Amino acid sequence: MTLALRLAQRGVAVDLIEASPELGGLAAPFDYGEFVWDRFYHCILPGDTKLIGLLRELGLEQELRWTRTGTGYFADGRQYPMNGNRDFLAFPLLSLWEKARLAWVTVHARRFANPRALDSISARDWLTRHCGAHAYEVFWQPLLRAKFGVYHDRVAAAFIWATITRLFGARSNAARAEHLGYVSGGYAAILRRFAQELARLGVRLRTGTRVSGIEERGALCRLRFDEASEEFEQVFLTTPARLAGALGVEFEREYPSAATYLGVICCNLVLERPLTPWYVLNLGAGAEGLTGVVEMTNLIDPRVETGGRSLVYLPRYLPSDSPEFERSDEELRASFLEQGLLRVFPEFDRSSIRSASIQRARFVQALPLVRPRGHARQPPPRWRAPLALLNTAMLECATLNNNEVVGLVDEYVAGHEPEIARLRDR
Repeated sequence: MTLALRLAQRGVAVDLIEASPELGGLAAPFDYGEFVWDRFYHCILPGDTKLIGLLRELGLEQELRWTRTGTGYFADGRQYPMNGNRDFLAFPLLSLWEKARLAWVTVHARRFANPRALDSISARDWLTRHCGAHAYEVFWQPLLRAKFGVYHDRVAAAFIWATITRLFGARSNAARAEHLGYVSGGYAAILRRFAQELARLGVRLRTGTRVSGIEERGALCRLRFDEASEEFEQVFLTTPARLAGALGVEFEREYPSAATYLGVICCNLVLERPLTPWYVLNLGAGAEGLTGVVEMTNLIDPRVETGGRSLVYLPRYLPSDSPEFERSDEELRASFLEQGLLRVFPEFDRSSIRSASIQRARFVQALPLVRPRGHARQPPPRWRAPLALLNTAMLECATLNNNEVVGLVDEYVAGHEPEIARLRDR
């Protein structure tokens, strides 16, 4: 959508083709019955300047709300607050020396580490070196295992660098308090306004239109649909790399990170009352059935956004080819409750559940696995006529979030203004 916007702003005639019945992909909204909110959990950080700039362009800056939020950590049957220096010093699972080393990692990552050098060392080895083996096993390993599963010991340290760098920007310098943001109305409001602006600029929005094949024919690119085909002067393929491969487009040779994707299954609970006091409860040892607990209504205002209900996301990250994706909604709901939520909250009252929906996405994030030493670094996104590739597998030293997506597009467009001008002038 951002690429379509930038091209249309430069006078290019654009068709935006989307297989789903609505725009937005992972940021699309969901109707929970009593209210509409995001299908998957999202937040905006104060340092997300590219995304905030886009919201300003769309006239939504006045709808941006900021909230002081909290974080907890669950391990071995107990929950611990992690909302500042006092909580950190009181955290009982690490010694004072280990806490000091853990604090040093955040300083080192932000001020001294070279992220380009961290893609050839695993997060396990890097964190063990800086924090010690015990701190890694007690604190970091459960988090990495929850997020990456069988890949937890092969994820590059660049991912940890990107995570620390981004999340540290959510804490104010004065109070060390975490501040996160959202747009009133959620991504439904953002996408609605975005679509209006695209339409105003003449972009043809074609939702519910699935591409079944791609063929380069000289200076043109032919897209095949279910019952028809069309030719275009330039096509930008922005799907996950695995789907590009299914269409016969080579991707993984230049971008080896695209070879392995992480997917997510999320159980979204609408509750009559709050579950936790935190926006995020990170899960350590003893909570293997979940990746985390995200209570969205500790960030957004439930009186305005959810009719007073609490909205809780229970994500489970999995390899994209996991058989879990084939299980029924009923089986998954039972699994999330019995093997996940009740391990963390054994006193949870099921009668407080108003609804429990299951959301699936097979291709969420290209895994940032360790790059072998001496392996050629992947090139920046290239302009290639009449078919170019641009997707989040091309992000380097970054976590997956909408700020990085907008930044990737803006950098791409800025680097290819002459080619865009030739498209406009044809």
